[in-house]
Amino acid sequence: MNNIINRKKKSNRELRNSGYVPCVIYRKKKNITFSVLISTLKKNLLKMNKIYLKIKNYYKMEAILKEIQFNPITENVIHLDFYELKKKNKYTISITLISEGHSIGVSKGGEYKLFLKKIKLKILKYFFLNKIFLNISNLEIGNNFYLKKIYNPKYILLHFKKEVIASVFPSRNLLKDEKKKVNLINQKEKEKNIN
Repeated sequence: MNNIINRKKKSNRELRNSGYVPCVIYRKKKNITFSVLISTLKKNLLKMNKIYLKIKNYYKMEAILKEIQFNPITENVIHLDFYELKKKNKYTISITLISEGHSIGVSKGGEYKLFLKKIKLKILKYFFLNKIFLNISNLEIGNNFYLKKIYNPKYILLHFKKEVIASVFPSRNLLKDEKKKVNLINQKEKEKNIN
């Protein structure tokens, strides 16, 4: 990958102002700090997890994207973390969760809520993921999607397996309608008992 520079003297703010994103590669011996041009980042890094880095005049290595940090207001990429890949090592990475399908509960008036947008996994060098898709088609109102549903023997989940990832809740309007129905039934029962 071209347009990567070593960053020893410039501060992170100066780098960002000049169109670069600061990065770190975590290694066993010594971590390497560098920066990458934003245009290169958009073309390459965000499309893949496993990359080959060639840092000018210093190192050539295979690395895996550990985490992307975003500015919470502008949503621009502000920092990247990588692991250097070595044989038989396990790596901890953050994976984005994406909901797919249309929930039955939502079509009945419920509201869908995704609680976790990212999860942490421990993986081996040979297995890589960019995203995990959650099929929410069968979620009814009151149902939960648990982390154990995305279990795969190729990675280790670093969360409690019974943790709820997503749920479909009854909407406020649905709850109001149910309350009205219950009140009508109660009122009719009272009228029958009076007569």
